[in-house]
Amino acid sequence: MKKIVLLTFFFAFLGVVTDAQGLKGNRNNRNVVKDYFSGRDTAVATIINAPRLDTLIYRHIQSKVEVGGLRGYRIQVYFGSGQQARKEANEAKASCISLFPTQKAHILFQTPFYKVRVGDFRTRNEAFIWHKKIVRKFPKAYIVNDIINFPEL
Repeated sequence: MKKIVLLTFFFAFLGVVTDAQGLKGNRNNRNVVKDYFSGRDTAVATIINAPRLDTLIYRHIQSKVEVGGLRGYRIQVYFGSGQQARKEANEAKASCISLFPTQKAHILFQTPFYKVRVGDFRTRNEAFIWHKKIVRKFPKAYIVNDIINFPEL
């Protein structure tokens, strides 16, 4: 019981002594705005960031643009090579578009293979949910790592 009382006084004293906002000197220099609904004064926080932070954010965005997308997942529904592979890949893509109109289908050609991949999933869990739906129509479908398109906002 003594510990609880001591801790209560300690934290109460700590709150009086410290200034959580880091304001020094004249306390009248705060930015104060009148709250329209309650009628009380509300303090406004001003965020100042270093210019170096802006350049780091810009570099990060540019690196993602240069790669052509984000790292993510897709579901591969077709993989084949040979004389009929292009035709079969186009048929697989057309059936994916008709069966799953909300997901985009992509054909990749990596010599000598044609691949058809469905979706642009940010997480493996999101891809797994769709994999359970797609595997009913395409039993050989599996999840692969891929560079995905930027999501639409």
